[in-house]
Amino acid sequence: MEEGTATEANKPRDLSQNLVLDHVSPATRLLEKRRQMFEVQEALEAQKQDFNKKELIYKRREEALKLRDLELQESLIRFSKFLQENDSKRARAEKKASEEIKLRQQKEKEIEQLTEVLEQLRAEKEKVHEVLEKNMRYQYFLESVLEVADEYQEVNDLLMRYATLSATNADLKEHQRKCGELAEKVRSELQVFVKQKTDEILNLNNQLSRLKKELEQYEGDALVQEAKKDSSLQVASQKTLEYGQVVLSADNIFNRCRGRSSIEYAIENNPLYQLDVIGNFVSDLNAIMKNNKPANV
Repeated sequence: MEEGTATEANKPRDLSQNLVLDHVSPATRLLEKRRQMFEVQEALEAQKQDFNKKELIYKRREEALKLRDLELQESLIRFSKFLQENDSKRARAEKKASEEIKLRQQKEKEIEQLTEVLEQLRAEKEKVHEVLEKNMRYQYFLESVLEVADEYQEVNDLLMRYATLSATNADLKEHQRKCGELAEKVRSELQVFVKQKTDEILNLNNQLSRLKKELEQYEGDALVQEAKKDSSLQVASQKTLEYGQVVLSADNIFNRCRGRSSIEYAIENNPLYQLDVIGNFVSDLNAIMKNNKPANV
């Protein structure tokens, strides 16, 4: 600011000097220029010294600020470490307090559970004591049995015998149960088998009835066919008899005709041939009788 102000103040003087120098000789102008140059040089040197002084002051201030900044940073680091240590201590304290609370609660739960277990054990103890008092009469009974039973020397012998009999009874009951199941299974299978066979018998009876009807029908048809056969046999027998009679008659007539005819016919057993010869013989006789018949007749 000061340098700028001085420069602005010197501008009118320089302008007036320039106006004066315009009317002087070149040597004078050269000297004046050199003088001005020296003045400018001196002003620059003064400004440079002033700048160096200010720069030194600024550097000192900067170093002081840097030192102060470093001190502040160290203070902040120390304060941060302090806060971190306090937070860590507080977190550890809270964690420890929480763990102690959890441990206390856990121990209280364990105490409650153990108290309940203790109460249960006391109740069981009382029940066992009651059962023991009830079972003592059985002990007395077993001891009284030992006094009258010579085959058992101790109570354990009686208990072993009872266990053996109980096991045998259980085995027998299991065997009875298995036999009952097997019998039930066999009964079920028998019912199924009887039902199947009943159905088969019904089916067979139905088939037998159908076959009987078919047999009766076949027998009726057979009787009809037998009657037809008998009738055919009778007809055939009659025709055979008639044929035999015709053959015998034809043979007899053929022999008589052959014996009376003047034509010697060959001996032939064929009835057709014989009938043909008989026909010819009868025709010849008729012709002869017609020829020899009297006129008045």
